Amino acid sequence: MTCRMPGCFGFSRSLAPAASLCLVWLVALWWLAGASESFAQSKGEEAIPSPTEKVLASAQSAALERHYREAIKILRTALREHPGDPAIQLELGRSYLAIGEDDKAGRLFSEILAKEPGSRAAQLELARTLAYQRNYDRSDELYRQLLALNPADEAAAIGLTSNLVHEGRSTEAAATDDAALRLHPTSLRLLEYKDRIAEGLLGGEERALPASTNSFATSMDYINDSAGNHSWRGTERLEYRIKPGLTSDLHLEQEFLHSLDDSREVVETFSEMLRWRPNEHLGFSAGGGGIRFDKGDVRAIYEATVTGQIANHLLAGGGFSRIPVVPDAEAAEHHLTAQGWEAFALWTPENWQVNVRATRRHYTDENVGGQQWAEILHRWNTSKLGYLAGYRFRHYGFAMDVAHGYFSPDNYQSHQAALGVTVHSQRRYHGEIVAHMGAESIASGAEFHTAWEISAHNQVTFGQYELNLDYSRFHMAQVTGAFRADAARFEFAYHF
Repeated sequence: MTCRMPGCFGFSRSLAPAASLCLVWLVALWWLAGASESFAQSKGEEAIPSPTEKVLASAQSAALERHYREAIKILRTALREHPGDPAIQLELGRSYLAIGEDDKAGRLFSEILAKEPGSRAAQLELARTLAYQRNYDRSDELYRQLLALNPADEAAAIGLTSNLVHEGRSTEAAATDDAALRLHPTSLRLLEYKDRIAEGLLGGEERALPASTNSFATSMDYINDSAGNHSWRGTERLEYRIKPGLTSDLHLEQEFLHSLDDSREVVETFSEMLRWRPNEHLGFSAGGGGIRFDKGDVRAIYEATVTGQIANHLLAGGGFSRIPVVPDAEAAEHHLTAQGWEAFALWTPENWQVNVRATRRHYTDENVGGQQWAEILHRWNTSKLGYLAGYRFRHYGFAMDVAHGYFSPDNYQSHQAALGVTVHSQRRYHGEIVAHMGAESIASGAEFHTAWEISAHNQVTFGQYELNLDYSRFHMAQVTGAFRADAARFEFAYHF
């Protein structure tokens, strides 16, 4: 059938509407196909993570397993490929913070803020870093800036409350915590701080730095006592984790001993100890070695100990051992060792520490010695200093006074008060000085006389390296058998 109307182009008039409808459907299908392809492509692009997202996911996975150094290695490599990437810098700073390298973390967070002053995440992390470094003034300022921009910033409120508690500003801490609780009434951290402030407890947010798996240390000790004895002792120690829960402790020691009346004696000790912790409440250790005296005589030494957590905050244990007895040149001439048992307990309720220890040993010169030692300490902290006070009791008793150098009288006991100050103004440096003062009796039936001791400990940490410098002034030093002695100690340690 032929169309006779103009513009029909040879189509039947009855077929024209159908053809038009088909054309519309063809156009619609073509558009839908294109849109579907575009949508599929965009979804495919979203499903494939970017290189930065892959790096962050890999580093965060390592950090969740507490493998912070592995995370740092991943992020540092990525940062060389993507210099200045704020997301990588932020995660790298958090990993540094987790292992205590606060300076490196602070520099990264500051670099992010120099480029992006409004970065809340970087500002929070920098405030946290400064708090760990005990720079509370600057940390408080950053937290207050975040709260001024957003009073409902829960993380900033928690951080500021923690700082104020550390600083001993309990009234301000309570006001900050109450204001935040009105906005976050179910926040467990804010509720915890409210309870601590109400109970008058100090101490805000703390972090548990991951313990290094292995360590190597070398040290030198020097002791000079009132009887004219001099002792130099060099020690090398390697602690190595064989597998989780099993550690090897290798110990080498050389002692050079001399006095006015005795020739120089050189004593060398070698031992290895294996420590096994099948779970967090139980530990075993066993090992042994030998001691070589100056004339080539070699004696075996050994030790076995079991330790268990028998209650909350209460640790107790006991062991059997054979130990060398070489406090001075005179004792070293007799090639002495002592064998016997030891029992100990440690109780650590909040801010308290109670130590108890007792031993009884048979000496190779047929003497028998017993020791009892107890100490009770209470600690409290302010923003810059920590303090301790307590009491210490010591008793040393021997069946005979054989005058072989390891202890002159047959009986000694002392009762002393302890007072100390700890300096923790910077994380890299830790210092402590402790003094003991009281009375002592140096022989059976002897009267008590005034006695005092003082010791100073200095520790400097640079990343994985640690330096210790100690000095002690003893009024009674059982390691030399004298009642007045000066002792100095130097130690260098590497944790890896």
